[in-house]
Amino acid sequence: MSELTDELDYIWGWLQSTSLEFVDCYNQGLTRQQVDEIVKVMPFKLSDEFYELYQWRNGIADLGFNNYYPLVEFLFPDQLFSNSPTLFCTLQDSISNYHDLWQLEQSIMINKPYDSYKEWDQKWFPIASFENKRILYIVGDLDPSPIYLVDYIFLDNPLRVYKSLISMISVIAECCELGLYQIIPDEYGEEEDMIIRIDEDKLELEKEIYRKYNS
Repeated sequence: MSELTDELDYIWGWLQSTSLEFVDCYNQGLTRQQVDEIVKVMPFKLSDEFYELYQWRNGIADLGFNNYYPLVEFLFPDQLFSNSPTLFCTLQDSISNYHDLWQLEQSIMINKPYDSYKEWDQKWFPIASFENKRILYIVGDLDPSPIYLVDYIFLDNPLRVYKSLISMISVIAECCELGLYQIIPDEYGEEEDMIIRIDEDKLELEKEIYRKYNS
């Protein structure tokens, strides 16, 4: 196994030890041939890391509105910037989101929201999203591929930049290993809903771990 798969499996094991409901919400991975078939419509190549991610798991499953599954959207935690995590999309949904973003960009460019607005890069492929407002992009035609966490239209000022997918996953895995995450009630959810957030007393340590893998 590669380093990326090892780190993903570590997070997977941590999720199992924390809450079985997490594990039940992930789709099985795709074959490389299946990934090829789905992404063949894209105007750029995607990295080996990208393929490996979707061969590991194909996003979070839609279990239906009435199914109770707490702590579901963890793999790409956005705990530093939002009360809601960033949803790991299926590859099929990511393709659809990409085309939606492309159409949105066409309308935005007709009437730019501000003078210095930076045009969306068509090689930015969304792999995770919170209501298409906060998006995790992987960059096409680069291997390894940088990762950008972007808030809505503020493309010129990403919330965070990772050197590669493995650097991002390594940060998350080490935070799991060192106990930086805690289970707390979701103040915006139902009465018994819980979410995983970073311990506020350990925010500086998280930043150190980020710099360790992205300097």
